[in-house]
Parts: sequence; C-alpha cells; structure tokens
Amino acid sequence: MDTVRQRTVAPAPGFHAPVDIAVLTERGKAEFARLAHDERLLSWTDQRMNDYVVATADSRPTAALEVRP
Repeated sequence: MDTVRQRTVAPAPGFHAPVDIAVLTERGKAEFARLAHDERLLSWTDQRMNDYVVATADSRPTAALEVRP
C-alpha cells in the first residue's frame, strides 16, 4: 500500500481540504495474493503466529531506530 494526496476541486459546495488516501500498489497486490494462498495451506495456523517478514528480491537497508526514555 502507498499513500497519495487526493486532488480536490476549487472551493465549491462539498469542498474539502486535500487528504492522503491509500492506494494499492502492484507490490501490495502481490503480497495480498501470497497471503491468500498461504491461508489455504495446512500450515497456516503455525505460519500466522510467526513474525511477519516481507519476502522481496531486493533487500532494502533498515533504518536505525532511536529509543528515548
């Protein structure tokens, strides 16, 4: 999923400020298809209890997180 800014029309009846909306990307569609397939497997009960990790061909570096008290 990704977010995009919704375009708005000039002030008129029903006008609202621009808002961010969710958009399903090709990567998201592929992930939903993978999860739908996995749900039909006999091992689904065990799989869904595991930590979630997206399997991708390209590895992206993770950002270092700062923990503050």
